[in-house]
Amino acid sequence: MLAALLDQSGFRVEERNAPVPGPGEVLVKTLACGICGGDQHTFSVRDRLKDNEILLGHEGTGNVVAVGEGVTAFQVGDLVTSLRGAFAEYFITPEAETMKVPANVDPRHALGEPVACCVHASWRFGTKPGDTVAVVGCGFMGLICMQLAKLQGAGRIVAIDPVDYRRDVALRLGADEAMSPDNVPNYDPDEGLFDIVIEATGVPSALELSTDLVKQHGIVSLIGYHESQNGQRSVNMQRWNFKAIDVINGHVRRDDEKFQAMVEGVNLIADGKLQTAPLVDQYQLEDISVAFDDIFGRQKELFKVVLVTDELSETTE
Repeated sequence: MLAALLDQSGFRVEERNAPVPGPGEVLVKTLACGICGGDQHTFSVRDRLKDNEILLGHEGTGNVVAVGEGVTAFQVGDLVTSLRGAFAEYFITPEAETMKVPANVDPRHALGEPVACCVHASWRFGTKPGDTVAVVGCGFMGLICMQLAKLQGAGRIVAIDPVDYRRDVALRLGADEAMSPDNVPNYDPDEGLFDIVIEATGVPSALELSTDLVKQHGIVSLIGYHESQNGQRSVNMQRWNFKAIDVINGHVRRDDEKFQAMVEGVNLIADGKLQTAPLVDQYQLEDISVAFDDIFGRQKELFKVVLVTDELSETTE
């Protein structure tokens, strides 16, 4: 199989033996695998790999080609998405972390794992009907969470991002208003403006803005992954204390809960209630270096890059 291996010099696509499923495992022939922000971070610090090489990717969708002993939920030919995946033509996934993809969902748009993260986060920020919501950072995760807040009954949603095209897409996907962080109307940061603020960037300035924007007794939901500066952040604890806010870590490590969130999210896509298609751009697996160059170069209007294999590479989105 073709696999994109990362070492200090970058990605190298080469032939490797396909994995073999063990008991309780499913072998999937990859159709599409999304590139996560975590993959991007690993790429950016690849000098730490020294003489090692690694296979990234965990947002996989494809067709079942073999099952291990004891697997009963799947058979060869099933289209599935998973909490696992790989930047390779095949990947192994546990039966318990895999679900069938409804027939009306394009494999490129299923994106079970990242959608699961957003759905689980939405369970925890729990928009109540009529709540005012700000989304700080309108990348893929922010815009999925925004749509989920709308489905939960948000009364007003404001999308905040410094990039024009991201604000435009936010409006198309349901935001009531969109603005740059520099153009938020004057307000008292001890009072705030929003019942819920979804921070979806992972940068210090967004955390500071979220602290100021949230109302007293409101919720700040941290969706962004704070990796820069080894994750160290300085926050205004006096303001957190004074405003009596709830700060929720929107990430999930319990795979059983994450699987249930994936099922809910993919079914929302199938029902037309959650849109991922407008956020997806495809690159062939062999072009993974070009994809990462485009992501880091910010020359294209990219939200979620999905690597596709031969079965999908000749088709358009």
